[in-house]
Amino acid sequence: MPALTCAAVSTLQSFVSIMGVFFATQTPADLSSPKTLKDGEVFDFIIAGAGSAGCVLANRLTEVGNWNVLLLEAGGEEPFESQIPAYGNNLKLTNLDWQYTTVPENTSCGGDPCQWPRGKVLGGSSGINDMIYNRGNRYDYDVWEQWGNVGWGYHKVLPYFKKSENNLDPDIAKDTKYHSVGGYQSVGRFPFTDDNLNPIIKGFEDIGYKVVDFNGRQVLGVAHLQATNHHGVRRSTNQAFLTPIRHIRKNLKIVTNVRVTKISFHGKKAVGIEYVGEKDKSISGKVKALKEVIVSCGSINSPQLLLQSGIGPRETLENLGIPVIRDLKVGYNLHDHTGSFVVSYIVGNSTRPNSDDIYRDAILYSETKRNGPWSGIGSLSITAYTNSRYANTSIDFPDIQYSTIPSTTDSTELGYCEYNGVSPWCYYNRITFMPAILRPTCRGLLTINSTDPFDKPLLYPNTFCDDHDMNTIIDGFVAATKLAESKSFKENGFVLDKTPPPKCAHLEYGTDPYWRCGAIQETHSNYHPVGTCKMGPDTDPDAVVDPHLRVYGVQNLRVIDSSIMPRVTSGNTNAPSIMIGEKGADMVKETYGIVWGY
Repeated sequence: MPALTCAAVSTLQSFVSIMGVFFATQTPADLSSPKTLKDGEVFDFIIAGAGSAGCVLANRLTEVGNWNVLLLEAGGEEPFESQIPAYGNNLKLTNLDWQYTTVPENTSCGGDPCQWPRGKVLGGSSGINDMIYNRGNRYDYDVWEQWGNVGWGYHKVLPYFKKSENNLDPDIAKDTKYHSVGGYQSVGRFPFTDDNLNPIIKGFEDIGYKVVDFNGRQVLGVAHLQATNHHGVRRSTNQAFLTPIRHIRKNLKIVTNVRVTKISFHGKKAVGIEYVGEKDKSISGKVKALKEVIVSCGSINSPQLLLQSGIGPRETLENLGIPVIRDLKVGYNLHDHTGSFVVSYIVGNSTRPNSDDIYRDAILYSETKRNGPWSGIGSLSITAYTNSRYANTSIDFPDIQYSTIPSTTDSTELGYCEYNGVSPWCYYNRITFMPAILRPTCRGLLTINSTDPFDKPLLYPNTFCDDHDMNTIIDGFVAATKLAESKSFKENGFVLDKTPPPKCAHLEYGTDPYWRCGAIQETHSNYHPVGTCKMGPDTDPDAVVDPHLRVYGVQNLRVIDSSIMPRVTSGNTNAPSIMIGEKGADMVKETYGIVWGY
């Protein structure tokens, strides 16, 4: 079958643009310009960052009618393109993405910088991610509590997952011990199932894995995943938590395209923030917080803001001439789910289209239907969990997660079409079964080398720093190749592609040296960086925030986002970030004697 041609690409772009113009005309006027923020304004709470947790916080704190809340976001409004599930692959490396890269290391990405996309838009990374709704494993949270984070055990966080959830799949929603309906966040399977999904599921069953709901009773196995979509439309936390309230609650002010550059202190007390316009730097000022400043900028921007404000390692701050407010291990404990593009299959049921196919798909995803290939994410709708040699098999705590990543074998042609060199997730003829290390032992570092808040921080991932992490991913590669012998893969034309990475061609396929070389050359982040503002008890010398998410040694300052995770959860991190927002909001309310009926 021919590749996704320039004509087809042009057709796709035309349809997306036309629909984008239509939906722009249906959107209320943007009231979130930086010019609406006045220097010296006073609020009860200031939330820096409108990402997966920040949008939740803005919703829940404004439930208290006499609290005035300011929500600040460096990005802008969500464009229509972000609502199309299949288009998520085309949102990275655009103006919706901070476009972070790591400092080059010999142990990852072939010695080149690795890309670490982060959402720069209302909804944060929930506006550009693959929408996978994955809570992690119950033992993740029990370990957090065992480490001294009282109140963060699974029995305490499960109610907060359920609080936000509106599960759209009756077969899953009926399990009310683990799921609920009626929350702000819609969750469900994608409407469209392409021809490769069931054969992938059956292939894993053939080699011994059961079909599971990994947000329920059992994690080990394979699943048609659920996603933060509402009947074929992305449901970012912006759409889920802000859209229903932003023009109704008068005590919420949202300002986009403005960067928080510094937290203001009076002694050790946070009293507000300083800001600068993201696009128009002539716009600047200070605003005050009577109660608290809440940092919710994510695992890269939150530690950067703390460091710029004088909270972080003393040596780093003094070398830059930043007055030290509090000496804390900000930026330490950086880690991610690392995978690698080494094991791929060419599929018999190619979904690569021509212009006529795209026309058909556009009609299916029209204003009223929201169906067809655009309403899904292709083979990425399947995920599986397996055990490496290090996993404790006496409990349900697998340590490898597979992403089934679609791609096209002719991606070079797309570059000439000015299409970012990538195809929407729904169009592919190759699937990479990428294992990710769920609980890495390696830890990296985030730091700054400039006092300019517009300079990007330095990210040292320290990937594959030890044998544990390398052996774990090797076990993942080996298990992925076993699918080639499954009855389902043979019957459905899935062919293992043994083409080596160029720098690994001298090594024998399937040997440990080959896998090690492949892991280093074809490293890929799952885009789940966490841990840079670590939560821990006061006995933990590396902790930045306490179990109530208050920054140690200062007053009226919290961090509420994925950066507080002591250890990354065993799965995608968007759902846990939403939970952290829900639980964090209740902690704020409790501080002021408010119990909100939950």
